[in-house]
Amino acid sequence: MRFFSNFAKILKAKIMSRDEAISEMLQYFDEKALVGLFWYHPIEEDLFEVHSIPVTSLKKHESTYPRLHKTIWQELRFRTKSRIKKGLSHDPIYLEDYTKVPRGRVFFQDGKFYIFVGSWITDKIKKQIIKHFNLQKCEVIFKIDRHWEIGHGWSSEKDILNFE
Repeated sequence: MRFFSNFAKILKAKIMSRDEAISEMLQYFDEKALVGLFWYHPIEEDLFEVHSIPVTSLKKHESTYPRLHKTIWQELRFRTKSRIKKGLSHDPIYLEDYTKVPRGRVFFQDGKFYIFVGSWITDKIKKQIIKHFNLQKCEVIFKIDRHWEIGHGWSSEKDILNFE
């Protein structure tokens, strides 16, 4: 009998459509807010190779853009080497290891945007990130983590996703 009582409560509970859920979420942030990854070009003093998706497109249990820095950089490096072989101009930064260029990632978790970066971050770069990812109206928390330090790479997921 207890099972049927609980089951009846579940049936009576309001089930939100995707559009209703997004509408509910939008009261906490701008619908143009993005999550994703980026690199910072120290010579040009600007973000580059920004890969992002709207936060509203995240599926259940997702918190950020699905691709990895390493995978994207391998593709960019391959293209750069191809350009060199053809005698075309290229930015030498793409010949560096992906961890040697300042990088970061924007996550959405529990109604907040977490931006994971290394200690290389400055207030000027923070403003660029917030603007590029449309986070001006959002609660944003910058997290300094050794994974994102220049020259450091993959560590355990537990370390990377420490939102505390």
